[in-house]
Amino acid sequence: MIEINLLPEELRKKKSEFSFNFNMEAEKLKFWIIGGAVGILMLIFMMLFTVSFIRKIQIDSLLAREKDFSSKFSQVDSVNKEIAVLRAKMSALDQLTKRKFLWTEKLNQLSDLILPGIWFTHVYTDSENRLIIEGSVVSRSEEAMASVGKFMKNLKDDRQFFKDFKNIKLESVQRKNKEENDMVDFKIALYFQ
Repeated sequence: MIEINLLPEELRKKKSEFSFNFNMEAEKLKFWIIGGAVGILMLIFMMLFTVSFIRKIQIDSLLAREKDFSSKFSQVDSVNKEIAVLRAKMSALDQLTKRKFLWTEKLNQLSDLILPGIWFTHVYTDSENRLIIEGSVVSRSEEAMASVGKFMKNLKDDRQFFKDFKNIKLESVQRKNKEENDMVDFKIALYFQ
């Protein structure tokens, strides 16, 4: 329907223009609000993405450092084990050098006390402060075990030899029969004082 306004121009209400401008302003306002909201959401998204990217870089850096530390820790651990082994060897050497006897005399006395049919395969000291004598016995006339027992008794009864030891012990015995001979492998431990 058509409306006709007969009032002069100055008295007429400018309602239609205002409503047209209001509609234009509302459209602009709506555009700015939506644009601002989208902009804020994009800014928040970019901030979250940046924070996430920075955190990922930090985590990767920490993982690389942890890997480096674990390799260094394993190196330190292996060095500590080597140090422990060297300390044990040093303490054994210290104990050997603190002895108030000459090894040449002890070994000479040991060779004087040996019985016929007995031979040594190893003579050494260990980390438990012991002199270890390993050897074998071959006997035809008597049992080889009796020869080992006599040898141990000779070691213990010789005051000059045994004065630096507190105990003697037969660690192991392995009996063998070869042809007509009785054969025994033995290990004797002499404990230093």
